[in-house]
Amino acid sequence: MLPISDVLFLSAGFFLGLSFQGGMWFFLIPFALVALVFGWLNRPRFPVPPQSTRGTAKNDATAVGMILRKAVPPITKPQLRTTFEREAAEFNEPTSKMKIDQLWTTVESELDASLRFGLQALKSLLPNAHSVLLFFEGKAPGTLVLRQFISDEPDSVTPHVHISENSSLINSLMRAEVSRILEGDLHGGKALCYYNGNPQIRSLAGVPVFNRNQAKQGVLVVDSLTPNAFDNSVVTALTALSKTLYMLCFKSYASAKNYMEQQQFSILYNNQRNFFQNMTVKDIYKQIFEYVKSYIPYDRLMILAVENAAEGRGRVVWCDGVDHDEMLHHEFTLSDKGVVILSLIRNYPIERNFSGNPNDYLLRINEKEKKNAHLRYLFAMPVATEPGAESADITICLESYQPSRFSNHEKDLLKAIAGVAGFAFDRARQFEAGRDLAAKDGLTGLINHRTMHERLRTEKLRADRQKIGIGILMMDIDHFKKVNDTYGHSAGDEVIKGIARTISQEVRGEIDIVARYGGEEFVVALVDVSPEGLKETAERIRRAVEAKPFDIHRAEPLAVTVSIGSFLVKPEFRDMKQAIHFADKALYKAKAEGRNRVVEYIGYDGEKETTASEF
Repeated sequence: MLPISDVLFLSAGFFLGLSFQGGMWFFLIPFALVALVFGWLNRPRFPVPPQSTRGTAKNDATAVGMILRKAVPPITKPQLRTTFEREAAEFNEPTSKMKIDQLWTTVESELDASLRFGLQALKSLLPNAHSVLLFFEGKAPGTLVLRQFISDEPDSVTPHVHISENSSLINSLMRAEVSRILEGDLHGGKALCYYNGNPQIRSLAGVPVFNRNQAKQGVLVVDSLTPNAFDNSVVTALTALSKTLYMLCFKSYASAKNYMEQQQFSILYNNQRNFFQNMTVKDIYKQIFEYVKSYIPYDRLMILAVENAAEGRGRVVWCDGVDHDEMLHHEFTLSDKGVVILSLIRNYPIERNFSGNPNDYLLRINEKEKKNAHLRYLFAMPVATEPGAESADITICLESYQPSRFSNHEKDLLKAIAGVAGFAFDRARQFEAGRDLAAKDGLTGLINHRTMHERLRTEKLRADRQKIGIGILMMDIDHFKKVNDTYGHSAGDEVIKGIARTISQEVRGEIDIVARYGGEEFVVALVDVSPEGLKETAERIRRAVEAKPFDIHRAEPLAVTVSIGSFLVKPEFRDMKQAIHFADKALYKAKAEGRNRVVEYIGYDGEKETTASEF
């Protein structure tokens, strides 16, 4: 039993055949068009890729891997995407690209079958027709690319041939003043340019293919080996058929595009839970990057975040693409004049096209950024933690070498990502704030006593694997009780905060551990340090504190010193609590010997302690 689509296609061909008889039969042309459209709409649909009900990134990666293993044959003919839109290559290749390419291949194959059927129906109703051909406009104005054809001699037609402007008779149909071709006494087919031989073509009829805006999009041509094979009725039928064929192509493009966009939103919806599984702000940045890179092309992606709202300061927390090394960690303030900063402070998407002239360069962030005038397009999408907020906390900035790069769908996709990310970011930030209350000292912002011991256990395990040492420094503020008694506890708090900042500036922030141990005591753990490095760092901290004037709102700044005890934990030493005890013993001796000095605890042989000595 024939599918309903085939029945409708046959009916359309029958109606077109009767309409070619002329006269009253012309009224059947609209019925033929309707039958052809309904036949297309009722065709078997292209397969839908299976979607994970769990919607996890792992399932998406598995699906992409299956597509990669199943090779997609290359397409050399003109594609729907290049017919109805102009694609340009970007720095990143979205991970969804292979899945989308496979769907486009299926759509192209189905459309080709329908076009061949329509062209074959037309040819069968024209006894003298030799070839029927459908061309679409190429990239250059006036050029034509063969989309599909039916011919008595298919081997003589050059598949997907590109015909340059003014090189063939049919190119004239792309001129504004030419509405049809009807030739009955040609000599040979070589001048037509779509044959690879020289068949004796004598007759030719052709009409333009108009798009929805009544601009010429291509041509529909029929030729014959017989002189005067066609008349005006054939031209009228070609005009009607060209509209239907264009409608088929455009509806195929629009339907496939709409389907793929819906799938992208569906995948984003299903995978939203990934945002809420992340409990750190850094994870949210990474999740934003992974989603954007998966579905949106760009030449540069930057994620800017305000990290100190009170001071209005932030930095580029993520960067991928052009000038990555120069832009990552680039710092800014909310008073800077960059266009992306404007998106942050106004919580409003900003889109800009640039001239490409270095003299007209518009700042993205501030004057200190690396300027790249070749990036011609920018779209900034703010990420706010609350709907309607006056300002945003994060901005996603995408740039491209191509002007006016993004479609409305891609902008809507970014907006959807921003909405989910804003809520997840606020949740992660609150979680980190609660965690910090339990893990950090409220006055200095350093980790507290309990968290320090947890970090030391972790670092000791890593140090044992790598056979490296850890240096422990125990330090105490000299005569701190006198500071409190003389100037008050508020002055003492200022001293403690100032010393915490000074210590932190003298060590490696991402590697070493700095903790407030309690009261006026601090502990520093120097990871992967040599005996010489331990001595040098301890002495550097002591000198930095000694040289720092502390403003306690008196006539003269206050001078403060610290005493430091140190102990080097070698790989064979296991007990970190004992290591802190040894450093504390050395600190006690430093105070006993006059303060403002560093004393090292030499070691422990398992039975008795050796003598501590001053550096």
